[in-house]
Amino acid sequence: MGDAFGSGFEGMDPDRAMFHMSNLSKKFARKYTDDTDMTFALAESIIHCGRIDPENIAEQFSLRCDLTRGYAIGTIKAVQALRAGLKWDEVARIVFENGSFGNGAAMRVSPVGLFYHHDLDGVRQSTIKQASITHVHPLGQWGAVMQACSVALAVIQDPKQRFRKEQMVISLREILWGGPIEYIKALNKIEEMLNQGKKLQAREVAQSLGNGVEAHFSVPSACYIAITCSPDFCDAIRAAISLGGDTDTIAGMVGAIVGAHVGEKGLPLEWIEQLEDGLRGRSFAKSLADRLFEIWWETHQTSSG
Repeated sequence: MGDAFGSGFEGMDPDRAMFHMSNLSKKFARKYTDDTDMTFALAESIIHCGRIDPENIAEQFSLRCDLTRGYAIGTIKAVQALRAGLKWDEVARIVFENGSFGNGAAMRVSPVGLFYHHDLDGVRQSTIKQASITHVHPLGQWGAVMQACSVALAVIQDPKQRFRKEQMVISLREILWGGPIEYIKALNKIEEMLNQGKKLQAREVAQSLGNGVEAHFSVPSACYIAITCSPDFCDAIRAAISLGGDTDTIAGMVGAIVGAHVGEKGLPLEWIEQLEDGLRGRSFAKSLADRLFEIWWETHQTSSG
């Protein structure tokens, strides 16, 4: 949902995004972008395999990705390479020799955080596996880890209460320790901003944590906004959009975290009804979420029994 509502603001600076914020109150069909498209494909793979299988995820990307939905050139080339028969572990360096540190692996990762929410180390390992298809740079991979773990931590909190902010930061720091220092610095900044207790200022957040397509300049911003705004889903999406920049992805990541916290009942029905509902639209998304939960429940019951 955050992806679809945020896409119309992409590339704006914070002031312009705030100026056009009234567009959120207008009612029209909202189309999702590559962020949601890849999230669907990842969820379908988990449902099919009952686990993270990079080869099958790559197959789903090859079969399912609709390259007309705003894909970046790097991902387009990766998907085209998969369709041409290149192996899943050979495509990530096609465009970037040292790997991409963009937020593409993070934007799609929410199904991993949901499916492994009971095991943060499992979230970390599984996230890096799914990221490695398109992102082999540590910044790209660990940004996805930060996002997935934020989703996982959100699931287990009381949906009627605000996040336990300090504990969230501590848990994220523990799981990200040993990864790129950029994420530890970002968490330190988030902790500092939380301790100041002042109202969210879009330009300050954008300047301090970022609003770009780079994972380390977008995932921390999404986490901060989710932590400070949840359980109010609409306020969280507005705050994400107010940053400007890569608004569809940042709003999508914020929506994934806050949505994991509040659940379906905490989502605004008026916004849901505006989401496109074609072959792979909102009804498909709902059925996919239900199936993912069923597979998790079956797997969890089997392993605990």
